[in-house]
Amino acid sequence: MSKTKERESYRSRLKAVGLRHTLPRERILAYLDRKSTHPTPEELYHGLKKKGYNIGLSTVYLNLQVLRDAGLLWEFKDQKGNTRYDGFNERHHHLFCLQCGKIEDVLVNDLPEFDPEPIKKVIEAKNGWFVEEARLELRGVCPECQ
Repeated sequence: MSKTKERESYRSRLKAVGLRHTLPRERILAYLDRKSTHPTPEELYHGLKKKGYNIGLSTVYLNLQVLRDAGLLWEFKDQKGNTRYDGFNERHHHLFCLQCGKIEDVLVNDLPEFDPEPIKKVIEAKNGWFVEEARLELRGVCPECQ
């Protein structure tokens, strides 16, 4: 995809959720689109700096929050409690390696049917919560660590 088409794609994604296009937002989205590493804000910041982008750590944090709140990113905690970000928008779950910390995406379509509705109903009835979404978190040992 050409730079112009790529930029227009980010403009469209931002506009679709009511956000204006800014260079930091575009660069954060582009970085997360190309990475499957699920970076922490600090890792993302250092990755953007290595690419030669002049961006501040506070700008990264602020824009991650804005993009997350708009539904363009998913924020989650890894097994060590670090906050990580994922720009992959296709419905998926995460597989965590308990030894090396690797995080891998598992597409919903690659799994047997997972119906969270009965779980959501029990939680809602018992605790009074409204459960908007249920995600599966799988923890184990990756092939490299076995």
